[in-house]
Amino acid sequence: MLDAVKVCGRWVCTRFLKRFSRLTQQENPPSRPELIERFCYAAGWLEAKGRPWVGTASVGLARLEKQGHLLLPPRPAQPQRPAPRSLPDDGEALPSLPQLPRRAEAISGWRVHWIDGANDPKHPLWNRLMGRAHPLRSRPLVGAQLRYLIACDFGLSGALGFGPPAFHLACRDQWIGWSPQAMERNRPRIIGLSRFLIRPGLRCANLASRCYGLLLRRVASDWEGRYDVRPVWVETPVERQNHNGRSLAAANWRRLGQSAGRGRDDRPGQKLASVIYTPEEVRMLEALKKKPLKTVRESPPLLQGQAPPLAQTPTPTQS
Repeated sequence: MLDAVKVCGRWVCTRFLKRFSRLTQQENPPSRPELIERFCYAAGWLEAKGRPWVGTASVGLARLEKQGHLLLPPRPAQPQRPAPRSLPDDGEALPSLPQLPRRAEAISGWRVHWIDGANDPKHPLWNRLMGRAHPLRSRPLVGAQLRYLIACDFGLSGALGFGPPAFHLACRDQWIGWSPQAMERNRPRIIGLSRFLIRPGLRCANLASRCYGLLLRRVASDWEGRYDVRPVWVETPVERQNHNGRSLAAANWRRLGQSAGRGRDDRPGQKLASVIYTPEEVRMLEALKKKPLKTVRESPPLLQGQAPPLAQTPTPTQS
C-alpha cells in the first residue's frame, strides 16, 4: 500500500505529515505562514531561484488539512479588502486638442516628457488623459513602470506607459528559444508597452508610428537609469477585436503570434491578443538565452534543533 498522498501534483509521505503536525502541539507553536514556509524547504517545494513555493504549498496544505492528513494553526483574521486601485482624476480640464498638419513629417518641435514619479507636475495630467481617453480608462499600471507624454509645437498629442512583460507567453518563449532557467534570469530584460494613446480626434498620417519611434529610441536608457536593468525586447498586446495593429506594422513592428488569453499573470478568462515584437532588438536574442550560474544554497532546517527527514516522493507501484 502506498504510504503517501498526492496534492498539487506532488506526492507527500503521510508519516512526514504526522510528524509535521506535531509542531502545532508545542507550547509555543510557529505561526501558520511560518509552518508553510518550513514545509516548502523540507519537502523541496522551491522555485527555480530557491525561494519557497508558498502559494502552492498554502493551497496544498489547506486541502490536506481538510482531508484530515494534517493539523495546522488557524488562519489569521483577514482584513477587509480595500477598494480596487484606480488612476486618480483631479477634475481639471484637458489641454485643448491641437490642430495638426495632415502628415507627421510636417510636425516640428517634438518633445517627450518622462513622468519622473508621483511628484512630477505632469503626473496628474497623464492620469487624467488615460482615465478619460484610453479604452482601459482608470485601470492602473502594475509593477515597474515608465510613463511618458508626447507633445509638439502644436500641443499635447498623446501618452504612453511601459511596464513588466507577460510572465508566460508561448509564442514569445518559443520564438526566443530560451530555457526555463534563462527565462527566470532574463525576463526583467523584457518590457511591455502597456498603454498607448493618441488623443481622440487627431487626424494625422504616420502620427502613431512617429510616436513609437520617439519612445523606442530612449526607453531602454530611461529604464536602465531607474531600475538598473537595460531591456533588449519590447512587446505589446493588441486586441484584434478592436484594433488592427496597422500603426505598429507601419513602425516596423511584427506580429509574433496569438496569446492564450490568460492575461499577464497567466489567468484564464482574459481576452485574446496578438503579441507584437520589435525586429530591431532581434540581434539581442543571445543575451536572453544566457543561463544563470549554478549556486549552492543551504535549506534552513524545519526545526530549531533536530529537523525531521525531508518528505519523500514515493513511486507508486503498478499492480
